[in-house]
Amino acid sequence: MKVTLNWLKEFVDIEMPAHEVGELLTMAGLEVEGVAAAGDGLGDIVAARILSIEPHPDADRLSLCRVDAGGDPVPVVCGAPNLEKGMRVPLAPAGARLPDGTVLRESRIRGQVSKGMLLAEDEMGLTEDHSGIMVLPWDLAPGTSLASVASLSDWVYDVDITPNRPDCASVVGIAREIAAATGKTLRRTDPAVKAAGPPVGDLSSVTIDDASGCPRYTAGVIQGVSPGASPFWLRYRLHLCGIRSINNIVDVTNYVMLESGQPLHAFDYDRLREHRIVVRRAKEGEVFTTLDGESRTLDNEILMICDGERPVAVAGIMGGLNSEIFAGTRNILVESAFFDPVTIRRGSKRLGLSTEASYRFERGADIGGVTVALKRALSLLSDLAGGETASGIIDTYPEVRPERTVRLRVDRTNRMLGTSLSPDDMSGYLRSLDMAVRETDRNTLEIRVPSYRVDLSREVDLVEEVARLYGYDRIPVTIPKVRPFDEGEPPELRLRDRLKALMTGFGFCEIISYSFISPDSADMLGASEESSLRAFVRIMNPLSVDQSVLRTSLVPGLLGAVRANLQNRERVLRLFEWGKVFISKEQDPLPAEKLVFSGIMAGPFRTKTWYADERPVDFYDMKGVTAALLKGLGLRDFGFRSGTASPAYDPEVSSEITCGETVIGKLGRVSGRAAAAWNLGSEAVFLFELDIERLMAHFNGERKFRRFGRFPAVYRDISVIVRRDLESEALMEIVRRRGGALVESVMIFDVYQGERMDPGEKAVAFRICYRSEKGTLDGREVNRLHESIIDEIREKLGGRLKEG
Repeated sequence: MKVTLNWLKEFVDIEMPAHEVGELLTMAGLEVEGVAAAGDGLGDIVAARILSIEPHPDADRLSLCRVDAGGDPVPVVCGAPNLEKGMRVPLAPAGARLPDGTVLRESRIRGQVSKGMLLAEDEMGLTEDHSGIMVLPWDLAPGTSLASVASLSDWVYDVDITPNRPDCASVVGIAREIAAATGKTLRRTDPAVKAAGPPVGDLSSVTIDDASGCPRYTAGVIQGVSPGASPFWLRYRLHLCGIRSINNIVDVTNYVMLESGQPLHAFDYDRLREHRIVVRRAKEGEVFTTLDGESRTLDNEILMICDGERPVAVAGIMGGLNSEIFAGTRNILVESAFFDPVTIRRGSKRLGLSTEASYRFERGADIGGVTVALKRALSLLSDLAGGETASGIIDTYPEVRPERTVRLRVDRTNRMLGTSLSPDDMSGYLRSLDMAVRETDRNTLEIRVPSYRVDLSREVDLVEEVARLYGYDRIPVTIPKVRPFDEGEPPELRLRDRLKALMTGFGFCEIISYSFISPDSADMLGASEESSLRAFVRIMNPLSVDQSVLRTSLVPGLLGAVRANLQNRERVLRLFEWGKVFISKEQDPLPAEKLVFSGIMAGPFRTKTWYADERPVDFYDMKGVTAALLKGLGLRDFGFRSGTASPAYDPEVSSEITCGETVIGKLGRVSGRAAAAWNLGSEAVFLFELDIERLMAHFNGERKFRRFGRFPAVYRDISVIVRRDLESEALMEIVRRRGGALVESVMIFDVYQGERMDPGEKAVAFRICYRSEKGTLDGREVNRLHESIIDEIREKLGGRLKEG
């Protein structure tokens, strides 16, 4: 929310510099994101009096003006339509610098000399109005610098309001915080309504059909108004706070909303059929056109404001075109109501429509302040739009809400904060926030909570208020007593930390993606109707359609991260994520939650240098990362088995990750369908997924040192010809099993498929390292073992030694 310093000063005396006010609010719990000067850059602009106006001889839409700027008359060529003799206007003389940095020069316009420029409000950065030259007060002396006009010089604070503090979404609310923090007195508005019209009950009525959605509705009527432009001071304040000026009637409702935090709405009274208001739920499928011109289909979750026959506004969100204020409006009905925050939030999300009003109603408006805001609006409207205000107001309040009282214990507050405050200290802090405090005994305070503080319902809430006003920086630092945790760190956390350390060591970066994804992700991956990827848990109040279900896989988040990086021309991608997936169970209202660890690679494995060409990532790069990861966890009996049933992977370039007989994960290239769905272009993308629950069965968290071999190794190379479709893992498995403890390692170093080979065969060459931990190996023993390995390859796999 944006608020100005001059506006705050109307409610509390502020003597400190502008930036110190921002620091004060931040320390009070209202984070000030920015402080900006307003109305600066006007030092070269002066007030001028128009002495004469003559038509330009060579241009129909231009005028020749002579103006008095405190010296000799200055000729100025101007095309504004609102010029009048004697009017005070802002002049930027030749040589002046405008707020946007432009330096004016003396010039000739259609042959006539112009020694300056008469300025509109937008040309000085004051408002967005460019309808004509800005009109200054008639008593402003010619030559007066606009920088000296106090109403223009201001400071704007951009305050980040937390969801639990809707009372601070207003000028009065922020002024109250300043008053409490500085010990000043808050000045309250007591609007006086000049009511000379007939009784309001003779003109209109209010019926509430849904008291849960609208507990209170108040209204007033003004007859004979004159819609038009708002005065500059009102438009200027709205502009500084980020609100566009519409007309004097709408501007007043926005002004009072910013000032009090209570949204209001003005209806054209003559367009309300039967001149009455009915608050009800929308009918299923009902269509309504809002002020933005959009036709919206409603359901019975949405609260509507209706006249005697039809809807005229979406309650608490936006009015309708059929009752808006326009140039011909003569009579108005002004609404000030309290709507249920949950009802407004649901309606706003369903319609995808968020406004300044819904922002405040969703967080909780002040049910006790609706009449004060209404009277303030009626008073301002009477002054700025004229008309005759009806006597009294309509106040429909079916069930009056009782005042809330909360008990605060002094000793418990001091224990929680580590302070030694007295009951009088605490009472003073709470009274400064307009709370009524009664001391029941020296250890107990009974606080009556104001209706605008919707966040205060428990004792701990009041403790926080005491801490804020005492000053967080004054609370002493103490070290709490913590008992040692006997059970130690959970094993899955040790596994998580180990996985993250290994992956970062491999050059990967961790990401954390949203647990909410789009239900279209299953279609994008190509999942079948029976796939667990479609077992979504649907969110009752999603932020958007793209975040309406809980994820059933980490893959959509990883692919989205790859896409975002590629769009920003970041090609070398090494990412991983640890997180939960949620699988819906038919009969159980709670989903199955599974921990998954996944990594993804895309782009070049090696970029081009003077000594080497660029090489893209391939399947074996990702397989190598996965193997190194499992080795780093202390696993020894893991392996890879070609193919996977997961639709996210290309079945020709994928494998299952096994540990013993258990499948613990998947590995492979992202399928072409998924790559196209995420707009990954021609980049080959590879990923792996590990099921943490299954992996935990093989992870004990211990890593034991394996001493280096003390005896020399014996190396033997084998080159065998086997079927082309035979997995190399089958050869290596025979070597490891047959060789037993004497085989230290086995590594494939060549695979040949060429013209000299049968098309259905391939030659695989691998090197075996033999070593004994007990002594030096005998050559004949190695030869016998080596021959037995070759024999088993012949018998079980049909392989033969390659000749030559």
